[in-house]
Amino acid sequence: MKSICALTMMLNAARTATLATCIALPVAAAAQAPADFAWRGTLEVPPQASLVRAALPADALMRLRSAQASDVRVFDAKGQPVPFALAAPVDQPRPARQTTAAFNALPLFSAQPGLQIPPSGVQVRVDEGGQQRSVWVQMGPQGSASTASPATAANATRLPSALFDARASAQTITAIVIKAQLPANAPIRFNLSASADLAQWASVPLRGRAYRFDGEGAPVNDTLELDEPLKLQGHYLRLDWQGQEGVVVEALQGLVAPPVQQAAQVSAPLPEPRHDGAQALEWDMPSATPLAALALSTSQANTLLPVRVLGRNQASEPWRLLSQGVIFRLGSGAGESANTPLPMPRVAVRWLRVEATNGLRLEGVPLAAKAVFDPVELVFVAGGSGPYELAAGRTDTPPASLPLGMLAAVATGRIEDLPVARITASSLRPDTPPSA
Repeated sequence: MKSICALTMMLNAARTATLATCIALPVAAAAQAPADFAWRGTLEVPPQASLVRAALPADALMRLRSAQASDVRVFDAKGQPVPFALAAPVDQPRPARQTTAAFNALPLFSAQPGLQIPPSGVQVRVDEGGQQRSVWVQMGPQGSASTASPATAANATRLPSALFDARASAQTITAIVIKAQLPANAPIRFNLSASADLAQWASVPLRGRAYRFDGEGAPVNDTLELDEPLKLQGHYLRLDWQGQEGVVVEALQGLVAPPVQQAAQVSAPLPEPRHDGAQALEWDMPSATPLAALALSTSQANTLLPVRVLGRNQASEPWRLLSQGVIFRLGSGAGESANTPLPMPRVAVRWLRVEATNGLRLEGVPLAAKAVFDPVELVFVAGGSGPYELAAGRTDTPPASLPLGMLAAVATGRIEDLPVARITASSLRPDTPPSA
């Protein structure tokens, strides 16, 4: 190891005192130059900052040759490496999302003129095309998703809606998991609303559709993401669906928002694929960064295409299943909806393959593919030797990242509260092929 004295760090902008510390970096790291890396970006550092955060953009992540981001560096104006630490391990999955308790579905019934609402019934106001309509829900032990009193079944019309009492929950959610019986091979569009009084309802936008395809190992999806976090306390939830027979909603769970808001994922287009017959596409992956998701989309209206995603790292290896789902674009105008990215197991693969299933073909369907990555952030030591340069993408590069705790120990506040450096310009090494 060769000791490189760190730049003088101003730990508190309000004080004139400074602290210098010596941080050891590998000799091999010091021998590298910015020009050795496939991607480089110029960093604009906030004035008077001593410890600074920076995030790798998607284009940089597409150039990494190490699944652990070993080939990332920060250089000063003299081309010397700067001490840095990764904010989190790159190749470890995010913690599993926590769920709320299950909320049983309470079916809604039409309030027809002259029909007496049973004693256990509660009136609910819903908006249909700008017009308020009165419906009712049976509360109590008989108000489950699969049962209703004989009088209810004989005299009332069950609606394609279900109510959930989430008032007692103090949690905030970012997605819902729908427990339901669904017709096969038909993506169902659900609409979610929230209300505190069963009269005034606020729409809660959802992404994606729920579906269940026929066949062993066929695509299934019961999770719909929310555009914005939703606080459950004091609220009823209502699910509505239209145009499909055989939908029976039984319960709903929420996926709890993490205690600390996570940075948004980033994406980059994949290079042109190779066609393998009419049913498959293959990509030579330019990046070793683990994939968090694969975004497959089509511009063709009224498309419904179940697929599976496979990967391998050696040409001699058999393909292994990574994910499966449905590519779709259904509806028209404001009612049009499309599939969300397919979640991936966060492993690096050398080759990626997408196959159509259920006897369908990819040939003739316009597809766009994007790699979706979890954010990769780092913290580095800044001082008076700027401008700084962030570099990524170099084969057989030893790691140089320090333990995050070493920098956190000299920070005056939380790591997540450190100022952020902005990338003002970026470039690729001339011999680096484009990612798309």
